[in-house]
Amino acid sequence: MYARLIRRSLWQRKSRALVALAALTVATTLTAALLNLYFDATRKLRSEFRRYGANLMLTPRAAAGGAELLDAGLARELEEKFVPRPLATVVPYLYAVVEMRGESVVLAGTRLDSFARLGGFEVEAGRPPAGAAPDAAWVGAGVARRFELKPGDSLLVRYRDAFQALRVEGVLSTGAAEDNQILAALDTVARLTAGYGLNTILARADGDAAAIEQTAAALAARFPAAAVNPLRQVTEAEFRVVERIRWVLLGTTLVVLVVTGLCVLATMTALAFERRQTIGTMKALGATNLRLALLFLSEAAALALVASGAGFLAGLALARWVGATLFAAGISLRWTTLPLVMAAALAIALLGTLFPLRLVRRVEPAVILRGE
Repeated sequence: MYARLIRRSLWQRKSRALVALAALTVATTLTAALLNLYFDATRKLRSEFRRYGANLMLTPRAAAGGAELLDAGLARELEEKFVPRPLATVVPYLYAVVEMRGESVVLAGTRLDSFARLGGFEVEAGRPPAGAAPDAAWVGAGVARRFELKPGDSLLVRYRDAFQALRVEGVLSTGAAEDNQILAALDTVARLTAGYGLNTILARADGDAAAIEQTAAALAARFPAAAVNPLRQVTEAEFRVVERIRWVLLGTTLVVLVVTGLCVLATMTALAFERRQTIGTMKALGATNLRLALLFLSEAAALALVASGAGFLAGLALARWVGATLFAAGISLRWTTLPLVMAAALAIALLGTLFPLRLVRRVEPAVILRGE
């Protein structure tokens, strides 16, 4: 009986009800889309930032008479105890200034697989760095232009009295110092220089700027021989971009909800004015203010639930379209946002009904029945 009363009440004033339903559907559509973008876009932005390389650097701690190299086992210990959390990737480096074709150039030895996972480079020619023969090498774009090198060329580098033949597998561009270096396997460079240690360890830590600072502090306490420094330009840029995207999405959602709430408020107020005769009659027959309030709130809740279902599905489609158009990437659909969308729709609908309820309470049956 109660459900029939709600359905009949909305149907008799379907033009007003459709306005409120349309406003709530628009709100839930935009809310669902923005929430999906909020949860997924920040994750994708962090994933994209991983392509820009390291955000932590470990170097030998400066001390009088201290070691010039980090212990070679430090990188392996980091990989065993700190990867994949809180470090995503660890890349050790051993540098040497070698002579090639009568000129000096920096030879960087590293673990090529780890270097490839860290990212932050583009392959201009050849294949990306990965596990390869001991004589495989990748040259920076600056070195390639300087010596007119291309994939397949052979190199001969000299370090003091030792020589090492290398074969160019690819040309890399990073926009940084690596463009003027030759990249080779760590073991190859260690044998050439007889330097079984590390100049630098680059790492990628997960989390925001505060989490990266905490990771750096934990590593510094665990390994006192190493100076652990966050690469602040990378971490702060990542933090600023993610936070701006987050606040823009949240702010847009809030504006949409406020505007929709005003629309629902106006619609429900108009419905209350139109139904004064009905309200007065119901009060004369014994209906209490509480029962009438529950009737109005139930009508608003019914509209909110219908709008939630339609708006949520439309919001998912909108989020996918925005992700493909603006981020050039698919947005993962998160069904866990459905309760949030339903809660937002119900809150808007119920809050928009509070002012009309004051009008309901003020209706006097005797005045209405006299036609005044």
